[in-house]
Amino acid sequence: MELSGGSRRIDSKEATLSRREIDAKLAASGDYVKMDYLQACLKKPLDFDTKRFVMTKLASIYESRMMYLEAGKLVRNVADINTTYEGKVNDFVKSMSLFIKAVNFAEADISFKKAIAIATPKQKPEIKMKFKEMFKMQAKEFMARDKRKHALETYEMLATLDLNPIEKKEVESALIRLYEKLGKVKEYYNLKNGAMKVGSTPQRTHARSADDEVIERPSDFDVNSLFE
Repeated sequence: MELSGGSRRIDSKEATLSRREIDAKLAASGDYVKMDYLQACLKKPLDFDTKRFVMTKLASIYESRMMYLEAGKLVRNVADINTTYEGKVNDFVKSMSLFIKAVNFAEADISFKKAIAIATPKQKPEIKMKFKEMFKMQAKEFMARDKRKHALETYEMLATLDLNPIEKKEVESALIRLYEKLGKVKEYYNLKNGAMKVGSTPQRTHARSADDEVIERPSDFDVNSLFE
C-alpha cells in the first residue's frame, strides 16, 4: 500500500516477526512508517528476544525524534524482559538518561531506584555517579541552548543530590544566574545572601509552555497502550 509522498505502508500481517525480515521491511521506510509497523508488531505474540529487538528499535526512533519520554518508557520495559542482570541495569540506566532529557525527573528517579535495586555493590556507586553526571550534562546543555526554564529545573534537581563542595559551588552559581535572568527575585536574594543553601532549593513540577519545543508525534498515540 502506498502512502502520500510515495512511502509504502508496511502491513504488519506480512511480517514473520523474525529479526532479519523485520530489519528488511524497515530498511526502505521513513520514521513514521517504521513506528506504525513496530507498534503493530508489539500487539502480536512475540518471543522475548524478538519483542526486545522490536522495542529497542522503536525506542531508538523515538529518541532520534526527541520523543524522550516515550523512548524512556520503552527502554524501561525492555529492562523488564532482559534476560541478564547486566542488561537490565544498562537498560534502567539508559531510561534514566532519556527521562532526564524529557525533564521528567519522577520517572528518572523510578528508573534509578530500579537500577540500584538489582545492581551489585560495585555497580551501585557507579550508577549514583552516572545519575548525577546525567543531570550535570543535561543542565549544561539546556544552558547552552538558552532553555532557561528547563536548566533551572534541572539545576534545582541536581542541587538535591550528593554533591561535593566544588559541585555545590558550581550549582549555586548557576542557580543565582538563572534566578536573576528569570526574575525570581526572592530565590535570587535568598541564595545569594546565604538564606537558602544548595540542597534546600525548591523543586518545581515541569509543565510545558508555549515556548517549549514542539515534538511531532501521532496525535492518537499513547506508548502505554503498547503494553496493555
